[in-house]
Amino acid sequence: MASYNLSPELCDLLDLAREMLDTEIFLHRRTDVPTQGLLIDDYTFRTGKNVIAFSSSQLGMLKDFVIAKQCLILLARGIAAKNNRYRVLSFENSTALAGARQIYLDTLKDENTRKMEMWRKKQLIFELFLLFHETLSELPLTILANVVIAKQYPVMRNAQVYTLLKGSMRDMHDLVPVKDFIPQRYFVLHNGMFYARDMLLAYIMSEYKLNPVINIPELQRFRNLDVKEMMTHRWSRSIWYHTKVIGDAMSNILKLSINYDFERALDPDYFLAVYECCADIVNRWLVMMAMQDWYTWDSADNLLATLKNRNDTENYVTDDLFGRE
Repeated sequence: MASYNLSPELCDLLDLAREMLDTEIFLHRRTDVPTQGLLIDDYTFRTGKNVIAFSSSQLGMLKDFVIAKQCLILLARGIAAKNNRYRVLSFENSTALAGARQIYLDTLKDENTRKMEMWRKKQLIFELFLLFHETLSELPLTILANVVIAKQYPVMRNAQVYTLLKGSMRDMHDLVPVKDFIPQRYFVLHNGMFYARDMLLAYIMSEYKLNPVINIPELQRFRNLDVKEMMTHRWSRSIWYHTKVIGDAMSNILKLSINYDFERALDPDYFLAVYECCADIVNRWLVMMAMQDWYTWDSADNLLATLKNRNDTENYVTDDLFGRE
């Protein structure tokens, strides 16, 4: 690790993780790693080791922040596993079918997708289902890791804010190229989760510029509108206006869930509370989005088997909705 020139704060965190989890943590610098870093942990992926990878383009405290964030996620998963409490968001044929049916109905209701070619609808439905599974599996714990860093590691503040600002622009525009090919509801719900993240962290970190109506160009138009103006016909048809409305509601849910003292000393109970808070956020968001029947909490082993056989699940869903060809 010395060759990576890590800060004392990060070294202390890695030492804490090794001690609490009784495991080694391998760090890898790679050119093909995304800027948010990558965690391949044994608790989730059954790889036999815990690896944190970071981008070769990241240096100094930017690198340390990315590693720290992934290390905190590792601690939450690992402590939950040591207490036999670790479950991951998964799905099975019946729950995937429930989600697919709703997505299909929404494609028929939405003006953008109602007349879409059948082959596109078949492809779209399961891809959207997997997109929300991936986002709900990763985003809440990432939010909490950022909260912990904000409260415990102020030395990383500048790197954290810089990374969050860049990540916000990327995440909020990820679906823009395909927004005319998916029902508006799903663009809004997906972006709303990232909007909620930014609103919460702007509030917790007292960083005004993290607020999405400041940072995201399409949302800046709503910055000085009062409620009456925003409810006009002009704005009510805006996909970004709906993103703000849903995102504000999701942000309020985050504030209800995140009520732990994140400034207290780091110990196993702390990270177990982080994990349980993550599960609470997911459950609350699922209810709000009317997706509570889409996914189920299961063991990591069962999820790996499910993902390995996801083509079978997709075929099952497609055959049920459209019949066998």
